[in-house]
Amino acid sequence: MKKIEQKIDEAFTDTFLLPREKAVTNFLVDILNSTYKFREDDKKIEVISLYYYASSPLGALFALPNYEYYSTDKTTQIAELQLKEYSPLDVQELCKKVLNENGIDYSAYLDKNGQLDYAHYWENQFGLESNFLINCWKSAKEKTQSKMLGFLESSDGESGMFDLDNNYTIPFDVDLDAYLQSHGYMIEKEVQ
Repeated sequence: MKKIEQKIDEAFTDTFLLPREKAVTNFLVDILNSTYKFREDDKKIEVISLYYYASSPLGALFALPNYEYYSTDKTTQIAELQLKEYSPLDVQELCKKVLNENGIDYSAYLDKNGQLDYAHYWENQFGLESNFLINCWKSAKEKTQSKMLGFLESSDGESGMFDLDNNYTIPFDVDLDAYLQSHGYMIEKEVQ
């Protein structure tokens, strides 16, 4: 099974991730270079939140000042990147293609409508998408040498907050300010 998982990983990466890499990295470079004017004043943004659309993680990305530090009232722009979405059906078809190419009978995992429950063969989608975003962030940081901190969050808030700079999922019960201070960051909060 590991070999099939690896082949599906490769097909998923080649089909859905790599074609988006340049656009996502350039979007992040623009954010880090302050191309977007997030606020009505000139306050330097040191912490941003990068949101992905929960039902289609790479269909849309949004960035804005982190609201634990910056007032929502002063935000005038949200950076947005729209990409061609891929659906669970697209991923299912990709999985079927790889399984067919490798002579694997998956008929036992089809529902009455012929839909494949590909979790029996592959469960790496979220991990690949997350790692992709982390790698694009790191690439953008290298290109810009920016000191801005970024946190990845889903639009539904279900996945918590992920520190893009330290590759760490921040538990729901941990205060972001305390977390950043524990890593040596002292960022002035505009909101209390």
